[in-house]
Amino acid sequence: MKLRVHTKTGAYLKETIYHEGYNYVVEYGNNTLIMYKEDTDEWMGDIEYLKVFTVEGNTPKPLTLYRKLSKAANKLIAQVRSEWFMFNVTDQKRADIYERFTKSIKGYSCQRADKYFYLYKDQAA
Repeated sequence: MKLRVHTKTGAYLKETIYHEGYNYVVEYGNNTLIMYKEDTDEWMGDIEYLKVFTVEGNTPKPLTLYRKLSKAANKLIAQVRSEWFMFNVTDQKRADIYERFTKSIKGYSCQRADKYFYLYKDQAA
């Protein structure tokens, strides 16, 4: 599923990936990429929709999910063609995984500062 919304500050894009019973989302807005899992919490008949940003450790087929998220993020980056992007993660395990992801993005270089990643468009020589 794709969602594209234009605002005064720029485009908002969203790619949703279905994997093993859950929706995982890659969003772009204001030069920031955000990745999370959609979940729900139900208590006494009330349903609350949640965005889960942490790695739970029990994700089925994590490499398949990684490939799907990488493909969706690369697609958003190619659509936007911004000079730079940034994203951050919540834990060291995820930081190490997404450092590998940054190397798959063609035409961009990455600088990492702890759990923050900055992608800069390569300049033509």
